[in-house]
Amino acid sequence: MAQLSYRDDEGEIRERDLGNHVTLGRHPGQDIQILERVVSKEHALIEQRGDGYYLQDRESRNGTYLNGSRIRDPVQLESGDRIEIGSTTLYFEGDDARREDFQRSGTVTIHNEELETHIKQKLSQDESDDRFLPVQDIQDEDILRRDYEKLRIAHELSSSIGPEYELQELLEQIVDKAFDLFSADRAAILLQNEESEELVPKVVESRREDEEAEDIHISRTILNEVAEQKRAVSSSNAMQDSRFSGSKSIMIGQIRSAMSVPMLHDDELLGVIYLDTKMDQAAFSDKDLQILSGFARQAAMLVSHHRLLKKREEEIVVREKVRRLLPPELVEEVVTGRLELEKGGEMRRATVMFADIRNFTSFSEQMPAQQVVANLNEYFELMVDVVFEYEGTLDKFIGDEIMAIWGAPIEQDNDAERAVQCAVSLQDEIRAFNQRRSEEGRVTFEIGIGLNTGDVIAGYMGSTRRMNYTVMGDTVNTANRICSKAEPGDIYIGPDTFSDVGHGVDFEMMPSVHLKGKRKDVDIYRIDGLQDDPDTQEEQIVPERSIQNTRRDE
Repeated sequence: MAQLSYRDDEGEIRERDLGNHVTLGRHPGQDIQILERVVSKEHALIEQRGDGYYLQDRESRNGTYLNGSRIRDPVQLESGDRIEIGSTTLYFEGDDARREDFQRSGTVTIHNEELETHIKQKLSQDESDDRFLPVQDIQDEDILRRDYEKLRIAHELSSSIGPEYELQELLEQIVDKAFDLFSADRAAILLQNEESEELVPKVVESRREDEEAEDIHISRTILNEVAEQKRAVSSSNAMQDSRFSGSKSIMIGQIRSAMSVPMLHDDELLGVIYLDTKMDQAAFSDKDLQILSGFARQAAMLVSHHRLLKKREEEIVVREKVRRLLPPELVEEVVTGRLELEKGGEMRRATVMFADIRNFTSFSEQMPAQQVVANLNEYFELMVDVVFEYEGTLDKFIGDEIMAIWGAPIEQDNDAERAVQCAVSLQDEIRAFNQRRSEEGRVTFEIGIGLNTGDVIAGYMGSTRRMNYTVMGDTVNTANRICSKAEPGDIYIGPDTFSDVGHGVDFEMMPSVHLKGKRKDVDIYRIDGLQDDPDTQEEQIVPERSIQNTRRDE
């Protein structure tokens, strides 16, 4: 069956069997999604017509290119054709394509067959460095000058390339320095995928700008020697190796000398640097191999440093997002991976709290919008600090209303208890807050709070452009409606919350109420305060439902 092969945005090689048609574009509904701004939502189409496959541009803004040329009309594809959409390259292989015994990785061909070049030199990383003689022992001034020049250029690598470079730019700079150092025709850098440990080509360049380095061939035997044994290897005379005699690709490559060295940082393999030449079969000396090995260690240090910086940047972004949800003591637990936020809906038991300012509409009509926002922000700062003090998750602000959760994404044994304790503390803080504002002649706030406990669906929800962690379900809706029944200064809780905390609070049972969406009336309990020592308190007697509520003195 015909196939498309390409590298996804994670650097992984993907292969897609072609049916009657395959769509390509930025939209998630496309068969092959390409997440680039320059790619249109519905960019291109590959369609089978008779015995052939045709590539068609779908009036994309930036065009579809076949083998370097922009297409206007449908074009029949042939095996080996290169399709370019944005910066993504896809290769087409037809039904009749002959499958050679190698893996095509971008612009590097790694031979799976056990091809053995004439290995000229192997250099372990722990071998002693005795190939550079003391200056007094060198008789030939030209040798001294050449060695000095190579070491000078190698030193420039660490001083001329800084952490501000993007990884791709960094690798290209490393290749440019390699061309300054060695008489190579072509160079490639393969980095190890951090998850699969596969060596993935990242940069392939030719010394001559007018020559494309699109077909570098590397023996897997050599790669294994370099990667597994962590040895630097120089090979020569590949053209005379009898094992290459049946390989058309090697004959075309005309490779005579090559060097491959591991990129090691703290004995960890990060990648491989490969150089080759079509010139002399002894183009690379033992000294070259040694210099390239040191050069590769510097390059590995830069790559490792770059990855560390990127990881720190990602942690900062994650920390900032999580900081808006969770109390500070839990943020670091999540960022370091000791606690995980599940990505995707999952059923959890949680306590949901809503706190709403009473008479906010009339309050907001009394002052300019800027003052309304300033007052709200001051109020929200106070509320969020208290929620985080009791290890709650801040879900969202809904106008003047706050929604918080206990039990998602972090579940603890006493979620309902901490939620009720938080609600009591919020009302205490609001009273003190209002007293200060009243003394200053400023407007005051009164809030009603409602809580409910039960099963919720928790997870990241939203679109591909914006997703937020939240909870959904009947428990959430009921908590919101309980809140709507609460008078200013009151805390109302549902029956499931009461069953979790009833023996630790002073409460009063309210008349059952009808809530929208509920077939039966719901029992509601008003919390008057927390008991000092719940373990020593006798169980309170719940009043009969027929007894009407008697309001406490305000």
